[in-house]
Amino acid sequence: MNLRHINKLCKLKNKCNLIIEKIAIRQDAQGRFCLNDLHKASGGAKRHAPNEWLRNKQTIELIKELSKPEISGLEQIQPVSVIHEGNNQGTYVAKELVYAYAMWISAWFHILVIRTFDAVVTQALKMTEALTWDQQRQAGKEVRANFTGTLKDHGVTGFGYAQCTNGIYRPLFGATAAKLKQERGLDKNASLQI
Repeated sequence: MNLRHINKLCKLKNKCNLIIEKIAIRQDAQGRFCLNDLHKASGGAKRHAPNEWLRNKQTIELIKELSKPEISGLEQIQPVSVIHEGNNQGTYVAKELVYAYAMWISAWFHILVIRTFDAVVTQALKMTEALTWDQQRQAGKEVRANFTGTLKDHGVTGFGYAQCTNGIYRPLFGATAAKLKQERGLDKNASLQI
């Protein structure tokens, strides 16, 4: 794989970021989406604040259902996580809750969120279909090395590295590093790199 191909992959990866109304929607290490960013993208009305939505009865019931282990197709992560410290403060939720939150705000925002998610998934599928697993793995390794090198140069450690890794693996491979290891029967401490 040559440098030109890697640069093309990086450009495609950047197009896969979830951006709604010019607001980048952050994700945590488990792939949950930041409600605070979605709130800004929706216009930021006080009545649409994430804490207001999290208090309503239907939301509480949704979270309870998503927390059940028998819900198929979900990684065993909590549907809601709140980060109180650092640069990534906010309330992070599973994709299903993103749709519910968008629907609660307005029909317009709900459609916008669905279409944005569809576009991101379509782009990621096109990108992964074009590469073999070995090419994906090599590309992921090279892109990750570039990103983590930059993070290291800026003093980022620990959780920042995990976010970077998952930010690369999700669009390239369709899953987080933990999920990929699980799918391939690898130990949770094993390296996905060649």
